[in-house]
Amino acid sequence: MDVITEIEQANAIEKYLQKHFSDLERCSPYNENILQEFLKLGPFHSFIPRPLGGCGENSASYLKTLETVSYYSLPLGLTMGITGSLFIMPIVKHAPSDLRNRIISEFLHGTPLGGIMITEPTGGTDIFGLQTSLSATQGGMLLNGAKCWGGLTGKAQHWLVAARKMQDGKLTRSLNLVYVPLSSPGIKVHTYFDALGLQPIPYGETRYSNVVVPEEHNLTPGGKGALRVLYDTLFRSRMNIPAIVSGLCKRLSEESAAWASRRTVFGQSIDHYDQVQFRLSALRGFAQINHCIRRFVGTWMDGHDDVSGDYVLVNSVKFVSSTTMAIAADSAIHLFAASAYKRNHLVGRAYVDCRPFQIFEGSNDVLDDNTFSVLVGRYGRVTPEAISQELEKFRLHMPSDLPKGVLDALDVREEGSQRQRVQYGRIIEWIVVRSLVEYIGADQKVPVEDARRVTNRYIASCTAELAYL
Repeated sequence: MDVITEIEQANAIEKYLQKHFSDLERCSPYNENILQEFLKLGPFHSFIPRPLGGCGENSASYLKTLETVSYYSLPLGLTMGITGSLFIMPIVKHAPSDLRNRIISEFLHGTPLGGIMITEPTGGTDIFGLQTSLSATQGGMLLNGAKCWGGLTGKAQHWLVAARKMQDGKLTRSLNLVYVPLSSPGIKVHTYFDALGLQPIPYGETRYSNVVVPEEHNLTPGGKGALRVLYDTLFRSRMNIPAIVSGLCKRLSEESAAWASRRTVFGQSIDHYDQVQFRLSALRGFAQINHCIRRFVGTWMDGHDDVSGDYVLVNSVKFVSSTTMAIAADSAIHLFAASAYKRNHLVGRAYVDCRPFQIFEGSNDVLDDNTFSVLVGRYGRVTPEAISQELEKFRLHMPSDLPKGVLDALDVREEGSQRQRVQYGRIIEWIVVRSLVEYIGADQKVPVEDARRVTNRYIASCTAELAYL
């Protein structure tokens, strides 16, 4: 695919999205025909490198597409993220060449979807608590267990499944990530959930009963660090979330500003009121924050083949992005008031649809605690100097204008309670993103004034809350 074709494809995708997803007040779940027509435009080609027939030059290729799609439709953006980030990317990177080429060919010439199954009915955060098993059998492995809340349940044809190796009748700590087509004998979608939001994306419980998995379908064969492969896959997916959030927040910011300029109360448009201006500034800030993160992580991922150890950066990106999208949707629905409190309004749907982002791919509270624990493990305790050293790993620098009260609060000699560790983790994560915003603002000359105000406010707010924990 040459440059002209790539540009034409991007234009065709945006034109199609404008046609079907521009109406603010008719934002009903899209049907299968709309999805199939969209997939025929080749949006997943940007996840596939040029040597394999796609048009992906670098991470910026697919992140920009994710951002554009999510501007028009959050569920469609998430569908792209699930298939592109959690299936195509690990297949490209880790699958044996014959398997990889066969699967990628389907995505280049057809309209399939893919996904990943990790979470189980008993939970998903405790990776070594997974009960789905792989045991040796003639001609491969036997997969048994149950998975739930995998986005695109029963709809995606291609799946990666995480399981633990069974040996001598007992589950071991040996993890595997295997490719399992939905058409494999022994797979059954047991139930579909009536999910609160993200309506076009089916979620449910899938059961695996003696499913035969060929050895060549193992993305983590013997001698390969399965946990690192799984973490590298999840961490990259978490770093792709800001592209989705950037698109949504930009749409919310623009639609809210347009609404505020034409909504008249007491003889004047509401954008004349200070509190409305405050909300609009914050919405611009949320869009700026995530746009900066999207630019930064694209470059960072391209420069690092393995990001499985970048806990602090990844946690910060995922926490701030998922938090800001929820706050942005809440603020936008307040500005629109009753007009947006409808199932078919873009803002009303965003208010419900964005909430799961704080739960899936690592619950935010767990990530916040992990951020604090990682720094304590590396530097003995959390101090401004320790945070500064961690930032230098990502070529970032401690903001020079942090208030003394924040710096004093970050001199933590004891770990304290879990709620305190979570709160400290959040402060650290906001500081990481603040330093990232400053870096991108200076390096790429993008506006960050509203982003700076927002990050400063949440750093101060989280710090002030410490006294009440």
